[in-house]
Amino acid sequence: MSGEELQQRITNAIQAYRDEIDRTRREINEVESLLRQNMAEVDRLAMRETSIANRVRDLDVNLDRYEKTDIKTFFSTLIEVQMRLQTMRAQVDQLQARREALRNRQSLLSDVVELLEQAASELARSAKVADLPFDPQTMIANIIQSQESERLRISLQMHDGPAQAMSNLVLRAEICQRLLDRDLDQARAELVALKTAVNNTLQETRKFIFDLRPMTLDDLGLVPTLRRYVAQVAEKHKIDINLMVQNLDQRLPGHYEVTIFRFIQEAINNVVRHSGATQARVMLENSDNVLQILIEDNGNGFAVKEAIASAGTRKNMGLANMRQQIEVLLQGEFGIESSIGRGTRVAATVPLP
Repeated sequence: MSGEELQQRITNAIQAYRDEIDRTRREINEVESLLRQNMAEVDRLAMRETSIANRVRDLDVNLDRYEKTDIKTFFSTLIEVQMRLQTMRAQVDQLQARREALRNRQSLLSDVVELLEQAASELARSAKVADLPFDPQTMIANIIQSQESERLRISLQMHDGPAQAMSNLVLRAEICQRLLDRDLDQARAELVALKTAVNNTLQETRKFIFDLRPMTLDDLGLVPTLRRYVAQVAEKHKIDINLMVQNLDQRLPGHYEVTIFRFIQEAINNVVRHSGATQARVMLENSDNVLQILIEDNGNGFAVKEAIASAGTRKNMGLANMRQQIEVLLQGEFGIESSIGRGTRVAATVPLP
């Protein structure tokens, strides 16, 4: 099998799995809707059961006050409600199990798509870099290395972020526990502070989850997700970031939106971490079905040639990833301009489907 034939088969498989992920997502939404309805019905029936049970207990105490037909009605209604409640609870359990199975399937399919995309990326990059025979072992090794690098990055972020914050919360909770037996007023003050710390940790964890995989990307699309992300970065790092979007009202295919978001995210991360900039501009413009992307800042700048020459090293892996995202995954063009003391300009051109 030739490299082109293999590339086409991988592309077809990716699309098929994406379609299956979409179907699974729709089914999850339907199951969750049914689950909400059934849980509301369970709550209603439980309240009704409690009410009828109270009437039955009153009947048992004051039996002489009720007619025989009323007694029969109470007991038959109670049995009917209990049977209905039992049935609805069983349906809730089934729906929850179904939802969990669908979520596991969606996660598995997403992992398969990610693996296939990495395989296609490696195959395409190999074809562009050199006219060499396709080496599956090398491709798999590169995929595994890429996955491990990403897992290392996530584990470090977890250690420095949520895990550290959780450790601090445990210590503060222990302080509150000790104070309860000695100084209630101080304990109350510590509990208020602990509540604030928990809320801050929750917000930071949500931001961490958003950085890993923003749910709004699936629900609302690229532009709303970018607006939220840019606003968060600007507020957190005190950088004036201006986002401009023109002629991009329609949704793009899922893999386009994910790849473009990751590209811009990496560029903004570079601005925050390395540039020392106080201002940045992000622009997306759709012109004749070609998306122009521009990220520029007023930061320190850097020597482009040296950075490109070391793009494969750990220090400049982000630059290599950005080039791969645009040129390999989206078949576009990538460019970067910078010089010491004059800021940086990252540009990309992506043909839209």
